[in-house]
Amino acid sequence: MKSVFQMTLPALIVLIVILTPVTELDAERFSPWVIEKLVGKEAPEFTAKDLSGNNISLSAFKGRPILLNFWATWCPYCREERPYLNFLYSEYKDRGLVIIAVSTDKSVQKVKAYLERTPMNFTILHDNSNKAAESYGVYSLPTSFLIDRSGIIKHKFIELRDWTDKKARKPIEGLFE
Repeated sequence: MKSVFQMTLPALIVLIVILTPVTELDAERFSPWVIEKLVGKEAPEFTAKDLSGNNISLSAFKGRPILLNFWATWCPYCREERPYLNFLYSEYKDRGLVIIAVSTDKSVQKVKAYLERTPMNFTILHDNSNKAAESYGVYSLPTSFLIDRSGIIKHKFIELRDWTDKKARKPIEGLFE
């Protein structure tokens, strides 16, 4: 025989769900569709700290093609993508490509420790508040955006990407045309 608790628990859960206010902002903040609206639009401006604690704004790189990558040290796909990004940077840095990797880790110390073992040759920023990631609608890691010289998002990639592959680099080439 079921206890009173077992009988009322489902009703209580339904009641909580119904009475919990959900604002449009909350729904939009976690919607995977926000990210879809960004392609073709101006890249949202943000400021995050570099690993020395200096504030760096995305607009500081305007006029250059940018690959903006959101990642975390705990993400296995992000860790797998690191060497590919290093390769990409070495291939395109002389043509002006900027790679900005924004860590969403809570601890900057974990990021620094990770980078000691796995060096990266491009700009690393730390966004422990996730404000930058939220402004881009990031809901999965790694997520990358290609931003052209005028600051317009041309492509988004919600996945690990092997940037050593010629097909994967085709959108990068498009930034230089």
